[in-house]
Parts: sequence; structure tokens; C-alpha cells
Amino acid sequence: MRISPRSVFNLLCMTFAVYTLVFILQVFTPTISYHKPTYKEDLRNFTYRDASSRAVTSTTVSNSNIHLGAEENNISKISDAHLHKLDWKLLEDMFFKINHKEALLFGKFRKKTGFLTIGIPSVKRKDVSYIETTLDSLVMHTPPQEQEQVVIVVFFTDSNHTWVVKRATEIYHKYKTYVDSGFMQIVHPPHIAYPNFKYLERKFNDSSARVAWRSKQNLDYSYLMTYTRNISKYYIQLEDDVITTSGYLGKIKNFIAYNLKKTWLFLRFSGLGFIGVLFKSSDLPKVAEFLLVLFDESPGDLLINDLKKIKGQAKDYRSRPSLFQHLGLVSSLENKIQKIQDRDFPGYRKRKEIGWTPDSPNPNAEIHTNMDHYKNFQPEAAYFSSARNYFWTVDPKNGSFFRIIFQKSINISSISIYSGNSNHPDDKLTSSTSVSVSNVGKEGGEKCAERKNIGKFENGEFHYNVTNYHHNIKCVSIDINEDQTTWIILRDIFIKTKT
Repeated sequence: MRISPRSVFNLLCMTFAVYTLVFILQVFTPTISYHKPTYKEDLRNFTYRDASSRAVTSTTVSNSNIHLGAEENNISKISDAHLHKLDWKLLEDMFFKINHKEALLFGKFRKKTGFLTIGIPSVKRKDVSYIETTLDSLVMHTPPQEQEQVVIVVFFTDSNHTWVVKRATEIYHKYKTYVDSGFMQIVHPPHIAYPNFKYLERKFNDSSARVAWRSKQNLDYSYLMTYTRNISKYYIQLEDDVITTSGYLGKIKNFIAYNLKKTWLFLRFSGLGFIGVLFKSSDLPKVAEFLLVLFDESPGDLLINDLKKIKGQAKDYRSRPSLFQHLGLVSSLENKIQKIQDRDFPGYRKRKEIGWTPDSPNPNAEIHTNMDHYKNFQPEAAYFSSARNYFWTVDPKNGSFFRIIFQKSINISSISIYSGNSNHPDDKLTSSTSVSVSNVGKEGGEKCAERKNIGKFENGEFHYNVTNYHHNIKCVSIDINEDQTTWIILRDIFIKTKT
């Protein structure tokens, strides 16, 4: 059999092409595939359990009673590398791909877009419930002609499905008319599986339980915002232990109209954390995503303050007087009592002005500081026993000070100052913080000038005793001389004098 030169040539060309293709594949195909991380993987460096173990993680959290590892024996054989991975796609699917009909336990969807959605996440608290009081207040202060413009969404966030169904049914029967009309909706998504909060990094010196509690709150806010994004034009965040005041809807409308031309992500209608924070519903997807991505970084009210700046809002826009008041004493965080209230709420019985009283151990004085306080933890509370609280600051830096300026010159025999407390033992002043006294008060120039250093803090405390007391002292100054890595609690100050 004779083979033509053309056939030989074609065969050689084909062989050459095959070898060339094999060479290219060997050179340019990596033996290990490279995965380019998404922006969220860059932003996050999570170390949680793989959310693929949904049967485990879905039962991990029960409101404030967060179970942190009862399933350890069942999964101990899985490698740590696998355990500490968080399946972001699964988490996003659960929180962003919402089946509204599946999540809605009681209520109906209105065809017409409302003006305001009120989002209320609710959890089981030990031996007490406030949700009925909150709903009663909203019903009482939302006249029938305004109820068509408002939708109240109660989101039961507990993973105990039996308890949720029981409470949701109780709420439905009590408010049946309002639920059937679409004024109220009762929601519980059965598909959500929370990450295992045991592996969250502790921030702000919070306990593991508190980190888990506030992280779950952020996830619940994120879900609720996603669920409600198309219900009304505006959305306001409440909690399940607040009350409102008469005419709240009209006042909200007026404040929105007043600020309509300004750049804002949210408006505030309360001075307490995430209570009474109002968003445009068109912004809810971005806010929900921000809370989801950074859910374990900070409390929700601090996160939205960061997002506010990113979105170009230069300052807070807050309506006064406040429209919502916190009333719950038993917190959703286990074993915590929450006594804070909004002083700007109508009818609030203000304390007497903080100052010297006959039973106070300290002489009458004014407090001056350049540090911001957290919520209602005012600077005066550290000095005046009648305040029954403490000063909690979020931004202690080099150059920060806390100064006590006496109304009259005094002779000091001893000074004791305490920082931190049992709940936040790390929020204390370090040895870089000094204490000084001065004979200069407010008279001209710098307050508390010409100071004399008398010592520094040791293990969060300062103690100073003298036999021959300091004469004619007008000021005691606490000065922070390097940036602090934690928040600071200034708890108690005791100054003894001699005549």
C-alpha cells in the first residue's frame, strides 16, 4: 500500500498540533486552582463553623439564651479548617432570598404601598414580655384613618419554633382585627440558620455572650429590613419594649419634609441606640447588606453611624422631643437589667440636676471633659453619688482629660478613683493616666492650669493620701497620656477634705 506525500504531510501536521496543544496545557494550566476572593472575603476574615451544617447551626441561637456548642461531640472529627469556614453564599441566600409567604405567619400583604413600616424584632425574655405593651401603645396612637398608611411588622427571632408559634398565635388573637386588616404582620422565617456565634472575635471588651447577642441582633435587623423593603416608602426601627406618643406619624412626616432636601441615610426620633431610626425604604437593601457583612464588628447603632458617613451624611438629624421611649428592664441579653430611658421623651420625670447633696461624699463641683459619653453614661455620674451610674466613654485618646473644678477652694486629704467594673473589667485606665491638682479653676486662660502631678493609675485605680493636706485646691485633673485600645468606664471618685 502506497502512502502519498500529501497524506504523510497531513499526518505530521496533525501530530504536531496535538503535541503543541498538550504543551500549552501543561505550561499554562496550574496544578492547583486559584480562587480569587470576593470583596466580602477580603473584607471579612471569618473563623466560624461552615454553615453547611445547617441542622447544627439553625438551633444554635435562641434569643438571649445562645447555645454555644452543645453539638461539639458530634462534629469533633471534622477538621478545624472546615469548621471555621463560613459559607457566605448560604448566608446571603438565607437572608436575601426571602420567601415572604413562607415567612408570614399571620397577616396579609396590602396592594397599596404604605407610608411607614415599623420593624419590631422580638425575642423571648426571662419571665417577662413587653411586646403587648409596645403594640398597645402603637395602636392607641395610630388613629384608624392613619392605619392604612402604617404597617407594623413583628419579627419573632427565636429559633424555638414551638414557642414562636405559641406567642405568634397569642398575638394574633389579641390583635386579630389589626392583623387581618394588614396593619400588623407577624413574621418568623423557618429557613434561617445562624452562624455559630462561639467563634466570633471579641470586640470592645464585650463578653462572648454579649458579642453573640449583638451580632445576632444585626443579622435580625438585616433580615427584617430585607423583608420590609417594598412595603412602605419609609422604614423605622423599633424594639419590642418601647412606647410611643400621640401624633407620632404626623411628627415623622413633618420632620421628613423639613429635611427632605438634605443628604441623609437616616433620621433619628429617639436618643437611644437603634430605637426610632428611620430610613428611606430605597436604602434598605444597602443597609441590610452592610449589617450582614459586618454583623460581628460592632453594635448596630455604631455600624449605621459608619455607613452614614460613607453615604455622605455629615451629621445626625434628630427630632426633639423624642417620639419613642424605652421601658423594658429585663434585657434580651441574659442576666442584664437595662434601665436607660430617653430624657427627651414627653412626660419623662427628669432627675434633679446632678450636683452636690448633703449625703454626697464629694464637695460641690463642675465636671469638664473632652471625651464623648456612650448613650446616657454621663461624665457627672462618676463624681456625684446621686447619679447612681458611671461615665462610659468610647474615645479615650492621648490628650483626653476629665477635670473636676470645685466651686470653692478646698483642702484635700485623700483621693480615690476607680475605673472599669465587673461587667467590663478591661474598660479601665492604665498606668499612662496621671492625676494632678491645681490652685487654678476657671479663672482666665486654660481651665485647671498650672497642675501638679500627684501620681498615676495602677491596675485601674488611683489612691492618694497625705498627712499634710493640699491647701486651696480648685481643680483635680485626670489626664490620659496615650491612646487607649478599649473604651473606658470611670466608675467612682471619692475626695476627702479637711477644714
